[in-house]
Amino acid sequence: MSNAYILKPVAYTLLIVAIITGALAMWSETLKINVSVNTGELHWRFKPGSEIVKDECGTGSLDWNATYLTNGSVGAERIDDAKDVGCTSAHFYDTDGDSDLDTLNITIHNGYPWYYTHVAFAVENDGTIPLKIWKVVIHGRTTYEITSSTGMRLDLTGDGKPDVLIWWGDNFGKQLHPGDYADISLEIVVLQDAPENANLTISITMYAIQWNEYDSAMSSTTSPI
Repeated sequence: MSNAYILKPVAYTLLIVAIITGALAMWSETLKINVSVNTGELHWRFKPGSEIVKDECGTGSLDWNATYLTNGSVGAERIDDAKDVGCTSAHFYDTDGDSDLDTLNITIHNGYPWYYTHVAFAVENDGTIPLKIWKVVIHGRTTYEITSSTGMRLDLTGDGKPDVLIWWGDNFGKQLHPGDYADISLEIVVLQDAPENANLTISITMYAIQWNEYDSAMSSTTSPI
């Protein structure tokens, strides 16, 4: 057999390999897109120095009496025979060491039935994105609005009887842009069934949510009040 007949298939094979190799050797260039996202911060705090107490301890102020509760109204007055018996203290604290005030402690000293106090303060958006005041958890009860004129009666001692009445100033849904603040207040009345010589502690936690999630969050919740 002639070598020419053997070389022809080999030549064809080499030619095909050369074509494929040439195709693979074509120049190419890759373009890359790198996306960087710097996320914002949802953060708020109690505004320093904003606390105002109606019957502040150490001021010699005469006590307020929740007389209007007898007709279902919220409010108080100083009766003719008012005394300086009880008082209220309110202080902000930074509990996690981040230099932001995150806790408000309110203490009623020497309280008694019908003793009334009022505490006001401000919360401030010190983050970088807008937020809305979403909900408040008061002694384990979550609410997204308080519309009842009688407020919220709480059993703090577990005896089945309400010890205090609390009224929360309605600022739910308030939108705060970075640097903005909102005034909030609450009223507390010691009720007739409160025990003597007791330390009554009310636990209150406030929550905010980013502004564009508020409507969808509210649509899936209902208030127990």
